[in-house]
Amino acid sequence: MWVAVALAGLITAALVPACRSHAPRPDPPGPRRGLGLLIAGTLEYGLPAVLLGAVCLGSAALAGGQGPPVRDAAAAAGAFTAGVLCHPLRARLRRAADRMLRAERNPYRLADRLSRTVQRARGPVEALDGAVALIRRTLHVPGASVEIIGATGEPTVHRDGELGDRPYEVPLTWQGEPVGRMLVARPAGRLRRLDARLLGILAVHMADVAHGVRLAADLQRSRERIVAAREEERRRLRRELHDGLGPTLASLAMSVDVARLTIARTPARVEPLLCELRRRLDAAIGDIRDLVEGLRPPALDDLGLEGALRALADRCGPVAVQVDLRGEVADLPAAVEVAAYRIVQEALANVVRHSRAAAAWVCLSRTPDALQVTVSDSGSGLPEPLQVGGGLRSMRERAAEVGGDLTVASRRGGGTTVRARLPLAVASEDPPSSGPFRHREERRRGEVSMA
Repeated sequence: MWVAVALAGLITAALVPACRSHAPRPDPPGPRRGLGLLIAGTLEYGLPAVLLGAVCLGSAALAGGQGPPVRDAAAAAGAFTAGVLCHPLRARLRRAADRMLRAERNPYRLADRLSRTVQRARGPVEALDGAVALIRRTLHVPGASVEIIGATGEPTVHRDGELGDRPYEVPLTWQGEPVGRMLVARPAGRLRRLDARLLGILAVHMADVAHGVRLAADLQRSRERIVAAREEERRRLRRELHDGLGPTLASLAMSVDVARLTIARTPARVEPLLCELRRRLDAAIGDIRDLVEGLRPPALDDLGLEGALRALADRCGPVAVQVDLRGEVADLPAAVEVAAYRIVQEALANVVRHSRAAAAWVCLSRTPDALQVTVSDSGSGLPEPLQVGGGLRSMRERAAEVGGDLTVASRRGGGTTVRARLPLAVASEDPPSSGPFRHREERRRGEVSMA
């Protein structure tokens, strides 16, 4: 009878988890050895077995005063109940053994906790710090760290705890691009080791977080550069107005007063004063034009982008420049329009100065999302090795300012080609520059109001 009762309990304890678990459990990360195996086995199987025996004996003892059929039925019911209770108890004991000996053994559960930690964070940096701390806690290791490769090549380190000697190293890659590496300290003692599959799954999630942190850092640096450039431009304008144009206009006003007094006393001496006044006025007008052109090329307002490019081509001297425009370019965002003009201007200047070319070609092609700018020549090509000068650097910066890119390459058979891609959506908030007519009308209204 007791053998039958025990078998009933054991069969129930085995069938309940089999019926409740439909998905295969991931294999444990590695073998448990020595004391670790003994403790884990005792917790996971020994305690449920003791519970099963205790319930069976207790049921039989409670029914001891009854007849054999009642006593056997009570023992069987107790064994069945114990078998049902064994599964949740064994699962809890198994997780407790994992936490005590081997930390989190289920990589998918750990990945879920990692995702929740990232979602609760208030920013990318806080998300990464929280993820690193979570890895250290759940893996029960002395320390963990993530190093992100920055734009300058210098790594940014996010660390929790101490890594010690020879930590595990896992590269972090986002869409094929290396973004950094994850370092995890080796577990203390010799009871356990970390699973390479577990670290690989964690690395996928950490690469996403690291990429977000790097994007946030790049955005912050871009904002700082924009603010710095804006303040430098304001400083330059103030210096030009205060040190150049302001004193010039004050001096001209004094000259007008002198001429007014002189014309009443000695009219013959007024002519030289007026000639000098006109010369200084011309110089002031030239300074104002230079100042305005530094803000935005006047040719764009006077002629539109197409007319401004053709005017550039006509000023290239011995080089015959052909301009080809494909698509409508009259309603481009102002930032894209200026970038395209400046890139073509610098590229043609390099053609005239360095290429020894007889002909050059300028092509602007508009797509739904970008403006493609191409400048080619029939010259001698790029020198070897290529030295990046101020002109090439300026063109690349112009393209990068609007979120685009620029490449320079020698063509087979001779010549150089400059290609720039300028996204249109980057400056979509800017009012479009609709050609020369709107700007002329604005200037005409301004002249009337000033009069």
